[in-house]
Amino acid sequence: MMFVLLALVALLLLIGVPLGYMLGIVSAVGLLDMGGWPFLRIVATRFYSGAEDFLLIAIPFFILASELMNRSGMTERLIRFVDVLIGHVRGGLSHVNVGASILFAGMTGAAVTDTVALGNILIPSMKQQGYGAAYSAAVTAASSIVGPIIPPSITMIVYAHITGLSVGSLFAAGFFPGLLMGVLLLVAGGIIAIRRDYPRREKRASLGEIVLATRDALLSLIIPIIILGSVLTGIATVTESAAVAAGYAFFVGMFVLRTLRWRDLIPAAINTACLSGVIFLLLVTAHTFGWYITKMGAPVVVTRLILSISSQPVIILLLINLFLLLIGMFMDILPAVLILAPVLAPAMVKVGLDPLHFALIMLVNLNIGMITPPYGMTLLTASRIARIDYEQAIVEVLPFLVAELATLLLVTYIPSVALYLPTLLGFHQ
Repeated sequence: MMFVLLALVALLLLIGVPLGYMLGIVSAVGLLDMGGWPFLRIVATRFYSGAEDFLLIAIPFFILASELMNRSGMTERLIRFVDVLIGHVRGGLSHVNVGASILFAGMTGAAVTDTVALGNILIPSMKQQGYGAAYSAAVTAASSIVGPIIPPSITMIVYAHITGLSVGSLFAAGFFPGLLMGVLLLVAGGIIAIRRDYPRREKRASLGEIVLATRDALLSLIIPIIILGSVLTGIATVTESAAVAAGYAFFVGMFVLRTLRWRDLIPAAINTACLSGVIFLLLVTAHTFGWYITKMGAPVVVTRLILSISSQPVIILLLINLFLLLIGMFMDILPAVLILAPVLAPAMVKVGLDPLHFALIMLVNLNIGMITPPYGMTLLTASRIARIDYEQAIVEVLPFLVAELATLLLVTYIPSVALYLPTLLGFHQ
């Protein structure tokens, strides 16, 4: 029966059935085979249990917060702040792109959102200053995947919901790997900027300019403090902090900056509802699919398969990385997490890996897939913004891909990169 289901999955994907519907159809067929028509009741109960977690309410709030920030001009203030600090370095706008992504990551937690918000502003500016459209798209796409690694992260919330890990532990574990990736991207961009003699601002910003830019960005910089501070200290749950962040973005945009208009709320709400609807459809169908394949013993089969190849942790981690990188090339990160986490997470625990360490390995891996062909959603999005062929951006993104793979290797083979902060904060023993 497993072979039949795999063939059905391949067929549905080949004819273009959306992933959420495909998972629901395959789950229903599998349950029919398992117990006949009465087992279809499980689909309804699994759908409900897949969406009832209070934790998941944080997802639309984070999406709404990013929508309000973009429409109120808070994103542009962050970019100006980073530009004042590091824009004078050779290849300044390239570094500003990475730095802005690191700051923006603390507010939204979605790579494509980062690409659109920052790309629409920075890519045209970089092109005007002579960076080249393909390079501008590549650095924007590469830096945007820092977003789902540095907390808060929508993908981490979903992963926690599936595996039972705490969101606080995942947020803490992602902090240093995300910063490390950002630093390595800055190094890669700096080397390219020097070799190609990219432009920079003629002089450093004055103290007055730094003070002014900091003042303008301060209201935006408070958002990650609200989110991370409340979650990591235990003052609030991630859902509560996300709601406060969205409320704060609304209040600041509407009544402090006065750049947000009432008419902006309707498209912001529509975009939030549409994206949230897609995510929740994937959640409920993947929850049902995960329950089915678990009952079929998939984690046990995967564990035996891995151990039949090697029992050495170094080899196991290498194989897992290669597998996840391959999956990331063809599948978006959220569906990949929804499908693979219920199988791989328990299997990795059985072969001796720390569950929190494996979570970061998996998330970093699949995020890298966002810039690798043929799928590479952030790279594709940035290419469209830059109005270039996707193939041109692929060539330019390769140096940044090397930097991100180096981050992956460090996270994989030096567990303390991911586990030090959660251990320090008491989330991990």
